[in-house]
Amino acid sequence: MSVCAVIASGAACTAVDVDVDVEETLAGESELGAKSAPVEVVGVPPLTVIPLAPPPGTSLAACTRPRLKQADPSVDSPTADPMIQSPNHRSRNGIELHGRWDPGSSYDELEPSEVPTRFRLAEITKDGRRVGARVEKGKLIGSFDEGPRLADADWTGAELKVDLRCVDGDWQTFPARIHGVSATGNGYDVEIQDPARAELGEASWRPACRATLEVPEASLATPFAEVWDERGIRTPSTGYFTFACATSAIIKCDRMGYIDVPDDGDAQRLRQTCTRMVRADFSGRDRSATAEGTLVDVEDNRGIQVREQGDHVPELPLEAVWSPDGAICRNHWRIAGHPYNHGGPPATCSAEDAALDPSRPHLIRSWSCRPGSMCERQYSSVFLKNWPAPGGLTQWSNVTVVNPNATEATVKLTVFPTGGGAPLGAVLITIPASGVYSSYGDPRWNAIDDGDLMSDRASGWIALASDKPVVATHRTSLRAGSTWDAPARLVEDEPFLTSPSRRLFSSHYLKRWPAAGGRTQWSNVVVNNPATKQVSITVRIHGFDGSLHEFDRALPARGVWNSYGDSDWLAVPDTPTKTGALGWVEIKADEPVVATNRVVHRDGSTYDAPVALLDDVGFAGATSAAKELAASSFLRNVPATGTLTQWSSLIVNNPHREQVTITVTVHSNDGGGPLRSFTKIIPSFGAWNAYGDPDWTSVPATGGGGRSEGWVEISADLPVFGANRVILRDGATLSSPVVLFSDEPLVAPSSDSLVSGLYIKSWPGGEGLTQWSAPVVNNPSEQPVTMRVQVWTTGGTPLGELTPTIPAKGSWDAASDLDWVALPHTDGANLRSLGWMTLIPSTPLIATNRLTLRKGTTADAPIVLHDATPFVPARN
Repeated sequence: MSVCAVIASGAACTAVDVDVDVEETLAGESELGAKSAPVEVVGVPPLTVIPLAPPPGTSLAACTRPRLKQADPSVDSPTADPMIQSPNHRSRNGIELHGRWDPGSSYDELEPSEVPTRFRLAEITKDGRRVGARVEKGKLIGSFDEGPRLADADWTGAELKVDLRCVDGDWQTFPARIHGVSATGNGYDVEIQDPARAELGEASWRPACRATLEVPEASLATPFAEVWDERGIRTPSTGYFTFACATSAIIKCDRMGYIDVPDDGDAQRLRQTCTRMVRADFSGRDRSATAEGTLVDVEDNRGIQVREQGDHVPELPLEAVWSPDGAICRNHWRIAGHPYNHGGPPATCSAEDAALDPSRPHLIRSWSCRPGSMCERQYSSVFLKNWPAPGGLTQWSNVTVVNPNATEATVKLTVFPTGGGAPLGAVLITIPASGVYSSYGDPRWNAIDDGDLMSDRASGWIALASDKPVVATHRTSLRAGSTWDAPARLVEDEPFLTSPSRRLFSSHYLKRWPAAGGRTQWSNVVVNNPATKQVSITVRIHGFDGSLHEFDRALPARGVWNSYGDSDWLAVPDTPTKTGALGWVEIKADEPVVATNRVVHRDGSTYDAPVALLDDVGFAGATSAAKELAASSFLRNVPATGTLTQWSSLIVNNPHREQVTITVTVHSNDGGGPLRSFTKIIPSFGAWNAYGDPDWTSVPATGGGGRSEGWVEISADLPVFGANRVILRDGATLSSPVVLFSDEPLVAPSSDSLVSGLYIKSWPGGEGLTQWSAPVVNNPSEQPVTMRVQVWTTGGTPLGELTPTIPAKGSWDAASDLDWVALPHTDGANLRSLGWMTLIPSTPLIATNRLTLRKGTTADAPIVLHDATPFVPARN
């Protein structure tokens, strides 16, 4: 099998049981509405007949209120593991068999809560007529008492009465309906009505399965002729059936090949074994002990899943051997410190267990990461070595890796060519505790093979593997020469990508879009396939006017698709009344991928004209979209150096079919009341662009000359994503020529320890230039916040610590803090510093590191280059 990401997110993994009560609700009919002799349902307890009208006061909120399972005390069960509290969001596959009820945007006052353990189908009607139904190969098959057979799309519009077994054990009845059917006929959009909200009309109906941005089809449910009880035990049934949501463990196992085969006990036991393994239910008591982003490899002794082999496979040790009742042996917990790490087998796996004896046909083995294994994964979409750029420049890649741990970390950097296949080379490094590795000047890095031997150059991408969580940054340099240390004309830093996803977003599609000074703006996308098999992607370009242009591409195993020069990419129609195209980009893939968007200002009107400015921004994964986001800077005509002024402009993108309402609030750096707050409505798959918007341009001034400075909060009724563009202009007007720009992704506040890989102070940048860094931190809290700022040398020695206090709704700018300026030098003889930084907040904050290249050796010397990168969590 391909190494998969088996995760645990209660809100993302849903499955609901829909049980046909044979003997009670249908008076002895073995299939709903189909007259025959009574059928005994094995393993299903008798159920009490209940009325088909909800009692007064019935509500889904009361029926599905949150209920926490109690964890047994154990020395292996600490509850404060940040991996659990801050999941990676790499994929979605199933933590709970019965899933979780997601209230949706119409129920914002309700918390996501546990789905009732069982649905019991009391009645189906279509067009007012009763329908009989059965489950056959993942589909509903039915007919009227007297009339035609129903299949596939015929079920659209069917009305149901469902009896819900609520979290307190009582049964209640609710109206339900099949709102739609998938093209394949085995996915049903089941909705349930909350009688307590019936006056809301359509808003009172909620999907039984939760869709996600990454898996929009997750709202569809597939029926199976089986039921699963509260302990996760499966029972086949001809009278009851389960609706399993697309992100559930049941569907996950079905897609892995562990299908429901009638009259095949071995296959059915293997199916239950898979659900134990996917959910890390070691004890077999329906307690999942896994977390999002956990890599797991799987093998069984029936050849359905075969362990992947090769140098590209993460070094995963054997975790456990599984049976229908849970793990029969365990070498390590899947997630160290998970609160459900208790119970299950006491024994480690013997050679006999690991051998998967074919005479024991319902066993599955799993491999997962444990401390010391090289299974942390990150990616950079770009590797460039002496690669030509317009204007006689060459492009080069360098990597900085920070180890924020208290012990040394082992890291492997592997470079793959754009065409996939065997790697060009790899570098294995050991980084001391709190230390840094830089590839700049490393002869091993410079010895990476040239993919284009005739021209002594290479292009590709980078995979990082480590035995501990590390923080990595990729720098692209445009150099005036053909050597790695030739003078840099442009540099761009971008964090490594940690969240491969099946659905990715970027705020910018630009084709020949006009910029000040006669330049044009262009965007270019690189999509990377980390998998060892071909991946298909659909590239969707959404115009701000609602238009859509899409096309498909295939990425080879470990390969890349680059939009530069691609005919379909360049064929996007111009925006009406404009001489270029403006929009945003969505990537949909059948396996998780990563991607980066390069935005370029060119001196000319063609896609290959000379580069004047560039900025790389990683695509946002579906799980990066949020209802609460922030931008670290609001800038309008703020002086920089010389005649330069600073400006900012937001783009907020709506990846939903429904319109989204956002509230934009601009705060001053000093805190206090907002400078301005306003709302905008973004249409389906549309975007809001702050550039030139009268609400944006009329934010009150905070200083003389009409200048205004602060930061921005965005709240939305559905998850959105976006970017903040910070611009340096040569002049004091919005139309003054652009000298420099940097696109910063909008981010959600975080209470995790945050890391930036670069602390730079007067560090040489070539030809008399020096590099400088200064973090900007915003406080979205209503109270003042004191944080710790730790600065480290590249060798892991503490350089200094600050404890600034940020006012409520205010900001801290290190560049204007005298304690920051007074930090000691790492190279005292030359009065310069090189290191890295950690921010330790007490409440959620937003942090960005601003990097500048200056012409001179002082912090106020003229700016030549500007870049900004967000701080990232210390744990990936």
